[in-house]
Amino acid sequence: MYKHFRLAGLLLLLGLTAIYAQEPVMSETDSREDALLVTIIYDNYQFDPDLKPDWGFACLVEYQGKQLLFDAGRDATLYQQNMEKLQIDPAGIPTLFISHAHGDHTAGVPWIVQENPGIKCYFPGPYAEQLEAAGTLPKNSQTVKDALQLYGPFYSTGDDFANFREQGLVVKTENGGVLITGCGHPGAVAMVARAQNELGIKVHTVIGGLHLMQRPGEEINQIADQLKKMGVKHICPTHCTGDGSIAILKEAFGEEYIAGGTGKQIIVN
Repeated sequence: MYKHFRLAGLLLLLGLTAIYAQEPVMSETDSREDALLVTIIYDNYQFDPDLKPDWGFACLVEYQGKQLLFDAGRDATLYQQNMEKLQIDPAGIPTLFISHAHGDHTAGVPWIVQENPGIKCYFPGPYAEQLEAAGTLPKNSQTVKDALQLYGPFYSTGDDFANFREQGLVVKTENGGVLITGCGHPGAVAMVARAQNELGIKVHTVIGGLHLMQRPGEEINQIADQLKKMGVKHICPTHCTGDGSIAILKEAFGEEYIAGGTGKQIIVN
């Protein structure tokens, strides 16, 4: 599906790190099972000039030979076009994970299910209820409320947060956990805490929307400090994080900050 090249010797010395490039940087063995690959399909920031950005978020997550589609953007046609340009075929992907019920994360779901009727769907409660009421709930669906292991390296934080019903995806790697968020409405700190306290997975990388638009700089710095104290070393804040908040997080995390955007491929070793 993707071109790849070897990781340079200097980068190998960095150990646990999140590395990003337009083409994925693979491990010393050239085995895709040695690294987590997150490909951003849909985002309101642009990385690959051949892919169109738009408000919303979606990505493909791959680890240890397993694949999972995370969210599905705001415009179904654009989502499909970006998927085709990235040479991602939903018919061959076994799992769909939707973070929350907002339309900028769910538009491509009907097309995905049409292309892959047997796909296993993990939905938060409000979205599953919405589809069931409309008579469009996919047959192979599971509603997720509590934090749990989905299968293999994939876990959910559950959507039962006090202030918003949204689940985050946690991928357990050999070096710890990667948290992927759609909008992060419950708060990145709360979602990382859920992963660590209820799933027992120490999160070292956070990727996705963090819903911090128009928040004061002091608050953003406090969030950055809290995440660092919890063990988060790398961050890719995108989608609804907000330009100002992204700039503050970039400064706070320095070289460990990762820019998002459509077509960006993030490698976590």
